[in-house]
Amino acid sequence: MNFTLDETLDWHPAYHRQWNSYLRKDTVTNEDLVEVLKGHGSCAIMGSDDSEEFKALRNQLEAEGYIQCQRTWWNGDRVLKPFSLNGVEFEADEQFPSGAAMKLHLQFARKYKEKEV
Repeated sequence: MNFTLDETLDWHPAYHRQWNSYLRKDTVTNEDLVEVLKGHGSCAIMGSDDSEEFKALRNQLEAEGYIQCQRTWWNGDRVLKPFSLNGVEFEADEQFPSGAAMKLHLQFARKYKEKEV
């Protein structure tokens, strides 16, 4: 079975979130506001997530029995039965990378397909 996904799409969009822990409280005291003015309580997180298109493909592959998804960490999915994605073959027991790693995986596989790695 051959599956395809548009490689011009961003399969792992980045995000950046900021907040202030003092201002997330149900009630903010004058002391909390002083801490905010001092620059305390500022928090931020950066990361990436698989795109909706990649998640849909991953869910389809899981539902059709091609991969076993590991939802507690990235890059833990395993191939259960052979298939191809955008012309690159995946064999049983091979890793199925996250959206963040997949484009590089496909490029590497295409480049070194004929060679022993």
